[in-house]
Parts: sequence; C-alpha cells; structure tokens
Amino acid sequence: MNILKTIFFKNRKLRTEILVTFSVLLFVFVSCEIFYSNDANKKIVLQFEKDYYSNKISSMTANWLDSYFSLVELVANVLSRNKLVQPNNSAKGFADFEEFFKKALQKTPFALTFQLTLNDGSMLQVRNIRGVTSFQHNLSHSLPEYAVYAIRKMERIPGKENISESWEYLNNDFTPIIKEHLQVAQYDPRERSWYINTVINRKLLWSEPYEFATSNEIGVTVSTPILIKKKNEAHGVISIDFSLKDFADLLHNAKTTANSCIRLINDKNEILASTLENEKISHRENTKAAADKLLKVTEINDESLQLATKNLIGENETHVTYETSDGKAFIASKRKLHSVPFSILTITPQSDFTEVFDKLQANMFLLSLFVFLFSSAIVIIFSHRISKPISQLCKSAIVIGKMDFKSYSDPQQSNIFEVKELSTAIEQMKSSVSTFSKYTPKGIVNEILKNGGATSIGGMTKEVTLFFSDIEKFSTVSEKLPAEYLIFHLSEYFDELTKIITEHNGIIDKYIGDSIMAIWGAPNPDEDQVINACEAALNCQQMLKTLKDKWMSLGKPPLPTRIGLHSGIAIVGNIGSHERVNFTAIGNTVDIASSLEGTNKIYGTRILASESVESKARDKILFRVIDKVSVNGSRSGITIFEPLCSLQQVNDMYYKMLELCSKSKEAFELYQSQNFKDALELYTEISKTFPEKANSINVLIKRCEEFLATPPKNWDGINRLW
Repeated sequence: MNILKTIFFKNRKLRTEILVTFSVLLFVFVSCEIFYSNDANKKIVLQFEKDYYSNKISSMTANWLDSYFSLVELVANVLSRNKLVQPNNSAKGFADFEEFFKKALQKTPFALTFQLTLNDGSMLQVRNIRGVTSFQHNLSHSLPEYAVYAIRKMERIPGKENISESWEYLNNDFTPIIKEHLQVAQYDPRERSWYINTVINRKLLWSEPYEFATSNEIGVTVSTPILIKKKNEAHGVISIDFSLKDFADLLHNAKTTANSCIRLINDKNEILASTLENEKISHRENTKAAADKLLKVTEINDESLQLATKNLIGENETHVTYETSDGKAFIASKRKLHSVPFSILTITPQSDFTEVFDKLQANMFLLSLFVFLFSSAIVIIFSHRISKPISQLCKSAIVIGKMDFKSYSDPQQSNIFEVKELSTAIEQMKSSVSTFSKYTPKGIVNEILKNGGATSIGGMTKEVTLFFSDIEKFSTVSEKLPAEYLIFHLSEYFDELTKIITEHNGIIDKYIGDSIMAIWGAPNPDEDQVINACEAALNCQQMLKTLKDKWMSLGKPPLPTRIGLHSGIAIVGNIGSHERVNFTAIGNTVDIASSLEGTNKIYGTRILASESVESKARDKILFRVIDKVSVNGSRSGITIFEPLCSLQQVNDMYYKMLELCSKSKEAFELYQSQNFKDALELYTEISKTFPEKANSINVLIKRCEEFLATPPKNWDGINRLW
C-alpha cells in the first residue's frame, strides 16, 4: 500500500519515477533511433550516389567526349595552318595533304571524311566508306568488294573554266584498287552552307545536322578556314565530316553502368545519338529534311526520360534524382560539352548503385533489432541509473553556460518535486545569463568562464584584425526622425550587422553611437581572421543593399555605411578599473583601422582595407588597389585596397571586377613611378569603363592633372591625410 501511494503520489521521488517510466522511455527512444538511423543512412547513401554520379561519373563522361571533340578541333586547326597550299598554287600541296588526311583518318576512327576545299573550286577529299550502306559512287559497275577508303579530287583544268573530278578507291592499307575520271565535277562544295559560314565568320564552326549527298547519312561537319594573314581572308576551308550513327558508338564507349542510357542532344532538344537501338535515326529515313529525321526528347514514350527532361532541360540543375510512377528511382545528369554545341543527357537506374547498399541496410536493420532487444533487458535491470528529466536539465544548464540560447529548450514538465525545483532554478539562471549576455560579448564571457571566472586587469600583445563601421551622415538622419523611431530603426540595422559579424567568428567590442568596433583573433585565436573579417564586411554591405530596398519601400531612410579593416599587433585584454572592466584592444592597429573607415569619405568607397589585410587574404578575396596614404597611426604610409568580392563567387561580375583590379594595379604602378601622363590616361579609361567606381578614381585623376601641371619635388608617392 505504501509503495502504491509513493508511485501515484503527485510529488514522487526521483528514483521512483525513473524506475517506473524508464523502461517505456527506452523502448520509444530505441525504436525512434532505429527508424531514424535507417532513414538517415538511406539519405546518406542516396546523397553519396547523387554527388558521386554528378561530380564524378557524369563529368568524366562529358570530359571524355570533350577531349575527343577537342582533339578533332585541334587536328582541323593544325591542318588549316599548314603552308603547303598557297594562293595561286592550289595543286602544289594536294599530294602532301592527301598523306595528312590518310593518317588523320586512321587516328580518328569515328571521322567519315577529311576534306580540303579552296576558293577556286579545287577540292581534295579522303573518306572512309567502310560500313556505308548507301554510297553514291561514280563507277559504271558496283563498288569494289575490298574498298575501304575513297579519294575524291576536283582540279581546275588549265585554260578551261571546267573543274574535273576523279575518284580513287583503296583498300585497308590505302593500296589503290580502281580509279575513275570525270570531265566535269558533279557538285561545287563552295555552295555548301558549312563552307559559306566558315568563310564569312573566319573561325572554326560546327554545322547543324544535315544529310550527306554521297552517303545519304545524317551528320555534322566541323570546318575551319585557311586564312591569308596579310589580307585576313579565307583562301579555303578544312572540313571533317562525322556521321551521327558513329556518335552513338562514341556514347557506347562512354557508358558507365550496364543499364545507363546516354543521349547526345543539341540546343533544340533533338537526339543526335543514343545508346538505345530504338532511338537511332534510321527508322525515320522516309522523311525528306535532315531535321525531320532527328527525334526530339519529347517524342520518346519513356517516363524516365520525360521526368529527366522536365527537371533538367532549360533549368540550372545539372543533375536530379527522381522516381517514376512504378516506383523505380533514377539519377539523371545533363552536362553541356565545351568543345561542341551539344549536351550529354545521362539516365541511370539508381539500382545500379544501390543494390549492394540495400542488402547491407537489411542486415544492419536485423542487427539493430537484436541490439535493441538485448539493450532493453539491460536497461530494465539498470533503469534506476538513468533519468531523462535530469539529463535534459543538465543539457539545458550546459547550453546556458555556453550562452547558446538558440539551442535552449524549455525543461520538460514533471511532477517530481526535486525536478520542479531544479527546473525553476535553471529558468531563473537562463533569464539572468540572457540579460547579462546582451551587455557583454558571448565570446568574451565564455573565455572568462573557461579561466574560472577571473576578470583581472591586464592584457597581452596579439595579432588581431579590427573592423570599424560608421553610418554616413547619421546626424542628418537622426535630426529628421523621432527618437523612438530612430532607436527601432538603428536596432534593426545593428541586429543584421551583428549577426553577420558573429557568424564570421567576429567579436563585437562595442557600439559607439552609430558605429561598430569588432575584433577577430581575440580572445580566441582565429587562423582565418583576416578572411573572415573581409567576408563579414562584404556581406554587411550586401545586406545593407537588401535592407535599403526594404526600408525605402516602408518609408524608412537607408543607412549607407563605411567600413575600415586593418590587421596587426595590438594590446588586448581587460582594461578599466577594479570595479568595472572592458575587454577591448588598444594601440596603433586600432587607430589605423578607425582612420581607414573615415578615409572612405575621401575616396567615395564603402570598404577600405590596409595592405596587411590584402596580403593575407588575396588568395580568397579580390582586392582593388586605391592609393598609398598616411593616416592616423601610420606616418610612413600604407597602401589601401577595396575588397570587391570573394573568389568563391565566380560569375560574370567576378570577371568584370578582375578586369577592374588588373587595370587599377597597372594605373597605380604608373602613378607611383611618376608617369602621371600614362596613369591619367589609364585612370580616365577605367573611370569610363567602370562609372560606379568613378568617385575613387577621380581622386587620382585630379591628382595626376595637378602633378602634370606642377610636378612634385621629392615626392614619395604618399597622400598624407593627417
């Protein structure tokens, strides 16, 4: 009776509560763990397959094909630069080119034809006729049985307007079998679109698919001009023909798994080649136009292909994982080739990758079930040693100690008297620490707690990176807004910038009116302190652009901000009185960082960094050189830079900024060497090309003009601002 009262009494003792409830809790916990582990492992496996497939296999396939097409382009370019064929001497190099073409045809098994066409109508063609089902030859009898290659020549007859044509058929080692001569050529290759486009554009081109007149096959032609350098005119064209059916053989060589399907598609989503037999071009040969003989991906009655097309074609995705209506999972990847205007679309059943993992997962589930049953028996025996409420309260206490309130969760409600008392105490502690943390940086408090709570006055010299920010013309803004409205507006501003600085391992030293002072490298060391500080500054400016649009839509004034960055040795530590201390940094490094923030006013920039920052972060951040100045804290002068973007953000804007940096460096070197005339011309060009940077560039333009009018004496290249 006494035991029952104890069990069901409202304020039960902790040990009794644990003994009664832990067995049930263990069962629920372990069950969830098993199912969660199963789901998590499956996701990990699938993500591995997806990433491996996209980043390794599909890229290897595309790179393999790219290397082949690049080799073809290289061969065409090398042949086009050969000097054997010169103007007014067309036939001189035909014999040598014939040998080149024979060797090239042997080294390029998937090529159909190598051809040299001159602008006077002369032509040399070496072609592979092995396996060609329909070949329009000019023999009066059937094609020789052992004919593997054919050489076709068109030569202008001296003293006549006609161009003669000859055909020579050869066996596998290029031994002639039979030859036939025609008085008048059957066609003019100069009328072909690939020849006309190449001559007009004067560069290497890949043609659209078309039907070859001789073999009735659908293919493409890569062509490059033979240029006369003095006139920059095309003397002729080197061309190589490929049959699309041979592209299918290329794709078969690139297959990664037994059940994968690879398709070569163009920008019109037409299938040029496929590893599937039912998608070959031959089954639509009854159509007339070459384009009509090409299947579009939308015409294929294949759900896996249609889903891949929906998710990949026309989108930014390069790979996607999906399931068809029958529950089969696939991984699809689309890679655009660099050498040719085609893309590789690869679809692979997920089972090709996961079959072994599925078997392993089933075995792991059985093992987990056995471990669960065994552990349940052990937990029942030792349940009195486990207490979930106490464990949760301990975790809450640890979170509060680290001041990580985002990870904090309210204590679980309990009827146990001791747990109630402890929960109340922890809630009060959390409230107190949370209030305290708003007045002192969490990183500093954590460091103090690590040292046993000691807050003695003192400091040490450390290499740190300083961040100073200030709102431009804040006094004007503050005069126009009511005090309460201004405080809320400024609070949102500080919230966003503080979040960015903290996320990049920075410590907010203090808020000085509308300014922020932040430190990297103290109290905790940070090997990437300079990079983190630069990225924080760039992200702050990007955030302010976003906030500007938001604020202006709400009728709030924008808060344009200037930022100064400097890295160096400073004294950091607890500074103040015995009653109240402040962890901060002092010294020359602090003065320079603060001065660089103000220097933005002179150059019309938003962020300025010292040369010490640029030298340590140039591998990760793109910098533009501005000037060499003497600021407060630096009498000898320092070179100042403007951080533009992270090198990880490679896009069109990045290449534009790279050009700006390169030209700015060149102009600054001319300026420093006192070549003010050339520096003025280059700075003027930069100002026109990059008008958004004109404010800082115009400062140098004006100074170059002054120095040209009145050359400086004993000039050391430093602009003294203090």
